[in-house]
Amino acid sequence: MKRVVVAILAIVTLGTLQAQEPVRINSTDPLEGDTAVAASIINNYLALINFEHLLTDSVLHVKSSVVERSHSEDTITIQRWYGKQGMNRIEMWQKGRLKDAYYSDGKKIYRRFSDTYRQWRNMSQLSYYDLTISLDIRGALYQWRSKGSEVYYQGKYTYNDHPVWRVFVTSPSVYDRNYFFESETGLLFLVTEENHIYGNEDPAANAKLVDWRAWHEFTPFHGCLLPTMESYQVDNQLFIIHHQFELLPSNNSYFTENVYTP
Repeated sequence: MKRVVVAILAIVTLGTLQAQEPVRINSTDPLEGDTAVAASIINNYLALINFEHLLTDSVLHVKSSVVERSHSEDTITIQRWYGKQGMNRIEMWQKGRLKDAYYSDGKKIYRRFSDTYRQWRNMSQLSYYDLTISLDIRGALYQWRSKGSEVYYQGKYTYNDHPVWRVFVTSPSVYDRNYFFESETGLLFLVTEENHIYGNEDPAANAKLVDWRAWHEFTPFHGCLLPTMESYQVDNQLFIIHHQFELLPSNNSYFTENVYTP
């Protein structure tokens, strides 16, 4: 049975989706929030998702269809593969053409294929994670401690008459973000980005990537709880994402220069 995120569902009506500003009940200044409470909320959410359960003897394949709200056809198809010990791969396709791709063995190989050069090139681990963080189905909170993130509890808010928790997160080289979790379920349902990167005080280098990103629906999958519907807004353009999941036999060939046409 699918678990619908109730706080966000209320804004999906008449074929439109609108972001509403959460109403503050109580809060602290961003960098004075309780870090222990924030860590507890995040870790509880990650335990609900239980992603690590899948990566013992199989490969998780995720196929995502991205549709701009004003169009009826898929705008972009994203494929992802996740294996054990940090192995992962991402492909972005548009109109049958591979536009961008990444793969890593989780240890020392970090490679990218770009539409500009039409060939695979090596890249640093830091650049790899910076460029793929927004494409990772696991989200930026996955293994947040090892990424150097700092988390701060901002208090309880209301969103569509539902109580929610807000957590402020800073990470090196990543935009500062506000995460909103349903207090009823513990599930993440909304992320907003600040126009600032931790440790970067150059305003010219700081521009918002997305206005907001929302999670609408989670579905149980082999002992995990994975998102099946998301949306995000960029420059007032709304995009809907539908995810499909399958488990594949463990095979390291997914994490090479092979290309897998969707």
